Amino acid sequence: MKRILVVLLAVVALLSFSKTKLTFWGFMMNDEHAKKVLEKFMAENPDIEVEYVQLSWANGFDKIVTAIAGGEDLDVVELGNTWVANFAERNALESMDSFYKNYGKDYVGWNTVYYQGSYWAVPWLLGTRALFYNLELFEKAGLNPDNPPKTWEELYVAAKKINELSDDIYGFGMPAGENYSPWQQWFLPAVWGTGGDIITEDGKRALLTSCKVKETAEFYKALSKVSLKTKQADLAKAFGEGKIGLYVSGAWDIDYLETNYPETPFNVVFIPKPAAWYGTHASFAGAEVLAIMKHSKHKKEAQKLVEFLIRPDIAMEVAMIWPAIFPSHVDAGNDPWFEDHPMHKVFYEQNKYAKPVPSIPAWPKVQAVLTEAIEKIILQDADIDTTLFEYNMKIQKILDGEE
Repeated sequence: MKRILVVLLAVVALLSFSKTKLTFWGFMMNDEHAKKVLEKFMAENPDIEVEYVQLSWANGFDKIVTAIAGGEDLDVVELGNTWVANFAERNALESMDSFYKNYGKDYVGWNTVYYQGSYWAVPWLLGTRALFYNLELFEKAGLNPDNPPKTWEELYVAAKKINELSDDIYGFGMPAGENYSPWQQWFLPAVWGTGGDIITEDGKRALLTSCKVKETAEFYKALSKVSLKTKQADLAKAFGEGKIGLYVSGAWDIDYLETNYPETPFNVVFIPKPAAWYGTHASFAGAEVLAIMKHSKHKKEAQKLVEFLIRPDIAMEVAMIWPAIFPSHVDAGNDPWFEDHPMHKVFYEQNKYAKPVPSIPAWPKVQAVLTEAIEKIILQDADIDTTLFEYNMKIQKILDGEE
């Protein structure tokens, strides 16, 4: 009997020992959510055990860099899409080109993980921006709430009329005074809407002095005259209080407004494009992406985990933790949840027009300069040509490696 028991224990130990152990570092899921999701994966793959480590956006980037430098065993890591070029440049990521060949047609957002001819991660959860507008202020200004702005001109006209309602009511909310929102919420997407960009595709030449950037800056400066210019969180508060007619933000503000300002009637529509016959409804593409690390010793098992996490049912389960980002699968919009959340569906569909930032390692420096340029124009009423020329040279120095 003892011998049988010993043999059984040995078999159990052997089975346990033979399990492949994966490490998964992520941001979206806390430990409780991760346990629930990953238990399903491990039930489907009993030979794989997953250890989840939750990171914070405040220091997650640095922790990943430190782990790579220290040779720590990492298998799958969730990254923000603006980090992909940086880590690809460090030779820290496994190419996902073969993954793209197998799954590319079923998912959107691949442009967020493309760098120097290859795909370095898999788009998992996508987030973007859309236009919020106050129905009551539209009616007071003689505007039709059922016909929100679709073009820049329509937006400016609507904002101007609302701005004229009262001294303490503004037509539009324009982010200023912080690092990301001045360019991210709409200025750079507006440039993209014209078909332009602020640097060339190869990341070698600055384009701030181009006609399309100047066109955008002129529109944005005019719009700033009828706008409340402050931090993004303050814009959301002012919108909820009925002091702003329109502003651009993410889907997280739907819940914020419905919870804190339930009496404020509002709706959400696509970002306006430059003109009815010209441009696109471009918006900023934010994404949570899944990367397999270059030095992972378990790439086959890591790929199984990625395949599991991007499944529409699993990705939707994760997205519902904080419904401001949505699965990248092309059929995710068919989920019954969207039937009861039509404004969230707008964001899901807006993702089709979303574009990622230029895929260059120097982007953090470039975005800081771009923010300075925008704020100089909208806060200091600076001359557009002079400002764009000055900051174009600053960006060019960064691209040349001189800054």
